[in-house]
Amino acid sequence: MKLDLEKIKKLAESVKENELSEITVEVEGIKVTLKREESKQEVMLSKTIEPQIIRNMENTIEDVQEEIVKEEAVSGEKVLSPMVGNFYSAPSPGAAPFVKKGDKVSAGDVLCIVEAMKMMNEVKTQVSGTILDICVSDGETVKKGDTLFIIG
Repeated sequence: MKLDLEKIKKLAESVKENELSEITVEVEGIKVTLKREESKQEVMLSKTIEPQIIRNMENTIEDVQEEIVKEEAVSGEKVLSPMVGNFYSAPSPGAAPFVKKGDKVSAGDVLCIVEAMKMMNEVKTQVSGTILDICVSDGETVKKGDTLFIIG
């Protein structure tokens, strides 16, 4: 199981913004603890937490929990981005996508294009199976190692 790094970053920002020292989230056996080191400046012994801050933290925790459940729902072989770039599902604007959810693919089939520095790089599958999930949107910027597709 993989946690979405963006959701964890959002949770960390919330900890910082709300001046909390630590938060722990546990969902289905996965436990994430975020701690903020205190500066050597004066430390307040107690602080009243505003109700809005509590609601914001609850919403962030729910987002992380939803992401964990979503990633558990689809299991299979992940196709990862080989580089940083822009994800394109079709060979050109207006063209049909290379693959859609539910399509059968064979090893060597082109799944998408990742554009990096004006170079169009085809991403091909190494396995045969069915496209269970397309994890990114057309035009979205991806990082090396981001999950693009799940094939079952």
